[in-house]
Amino acid sequence: MFSIIEHIEYLITRHDCVIIPGWGGFIANYNPASYDESRMVMVHPSRAIGFNANITHNDGLLVQSLMRREGLSYDEALRFIADSVTTFVQQLSMDGEVSMGRLGFFRRFQSRYIEFVPFSRAITSDQYYGLADMELKTVDVLESERIEQENQTSADDIAAIVPKERSLFPRKATQIAASIAVLLGLSILLSTPITVDRSHDLASMAPTVTAPRAQQLSTSVQQDVVPQEVQVVEAYPAIARVGNTSGKYYMVIATLRNQHELDAFKNANADLVPYMKILDYKGLMCVYVARSNDYGTLMSLRDTLPQGLRDVWIYN
Repeated sequence: MFSIIEHIEYLITRHDCVIIPGWGGFIANYNPASYDESRMVMVHPSRAIGFNANITHNDGLLVQSLMRREGLSYDEALRFIADSVTTFVQQLSMDGEVSMGRLGFFRRFQSRYIEFVPFSRAITSDQYYGLADMELKTVDVLESERIEQENQTSADDIAAIVPKERSLFPRKATQIAASIAVLLGLSILLSTPITVDRSHDLASMAPTVTAPRAQQLSTSVQQDVVPQEVQVVEAYPAIARVGNTSGKYYMVIATLRNQHELDAFKNANADLVPYMKILDYKGLMCVYVARSNDYGTLMSLRDTLPQGLRDVWIYN
């Protein structure tokens, strides 16, 4: 499966501007490292994502990415981008929001304007990936903490010098109770008579023959045993409830070129095979697992899929 969203996520980490022809341009702005005095934290450098709806021309960056990775021709890449933009417009008009993967989402603001809301943890540059903010305290704060620690240490030393009052009563009471228990045990042992039966130790001159006892075999038959019904556990119950037989929206999890790619995809995702169906899209094999008339219902199923299949494509 492929979509222009995953291409935008890749391109924005390497370019300052990524344009979707007919939709707008994503712009990555550089934020240098800075010091936050209120939190006493050195904030690491980063890039923040913005959006400009007036930049709609085709600069060829997104088209070339589709041609290079997906093997599409120039005209096929342009048609794919145009179809994606049409889908974005339909979703925005019906649901009020359009997801842009890990970058953020578009929403309709005050029923007239379109607003892009970026995610604060969006990865916009491999150069800054993994960097964390660093705690950096001022000299005054460090000095006050040192004085406070010295005062606490002095108080602990004084408490250690003062002897603690000990009470000997609990220890003596324990010894007395143990002695009483031992005396009671000895008195019971000495006062109880012990009877020894030695009849089995006497020798006998008469031979004795002991016949083996007959063992009675007993069998029991449990009647009215009803076998338990074996229940089939669905691997993806949420997808099974939604179904894949009706609905104008299709949740597509893969877009493949031929039967060989389809067989390999099924082998890699055997648990999803019972839910898979094929949709022909301009000569490509689109594998979908759910259909619904509600776009939000299909988007809610995305988190139930394996991690590598969550960039779903909702086709109308």
